[in-house]
Amino acid sequence: MKETKLYNMVFPTFTLFLIMPSLWLIALPVNFIFDSLVIFIIFAVFYKRPRFDLYKKVILPIWLFGFLADVPGAIYLSTVGHIIHAEYYESPQNLGENISSGIYMVTNHSSVEDLWSFLYMMSGILISAVLIFLLNFLVFHLKLKGIILSKKQKLLASFAMAIFTAPYTFLLPKELFY
Repeated sequence: MKETKLYNMVFPTFTLFLIMPSLWLIALPVNFIFDSLVIFIIFAVFYKRPRFDLYKKVILPIWLFGFLADVPGAIYLSTVGHIIHAEYYESPQNLGENISSGIYMVTNHSSVEDLWSFLYMMSGILISAVLIFLLNFLVFHLKLKGIILSKKQKLLASFAMAIFTAPYTFLLPKELFY
């Protein structure tokens, strides 16, 4: 009888939501609470007090766009290593082998073990953070139109949301989940 081996059955942490929908039951309310907290802090800084009226106008689109913005970062992290055929090198001899090993570890093992895998993972987080910034600025601009919040304040609020709500969970080791 021929033995069958399955390779690459370990999925990166950032793809777990695709194969473990039960994680949505945790992620959705936790992200909602965290987004709410950040929004209240931002409004408290700009208005010297929380503004529940403004919060109600922006929380739902900001929360949904936050999840939407995480998807391109996860897709990027999941696919680049396969597209460029990244390989793992036990003892990398040059910059290219270092980078390839880092991408391989993130793509195939969801492991951040060295500077190169960390930088690659951070590049995926940065992609999502930039999208969070752009989408949140759009929300603040459209939903708070006519409300005394300057363009600079909207930019700062969007930047704060991008920094504090970027998908840093991508960095969590897969062993926490399975």
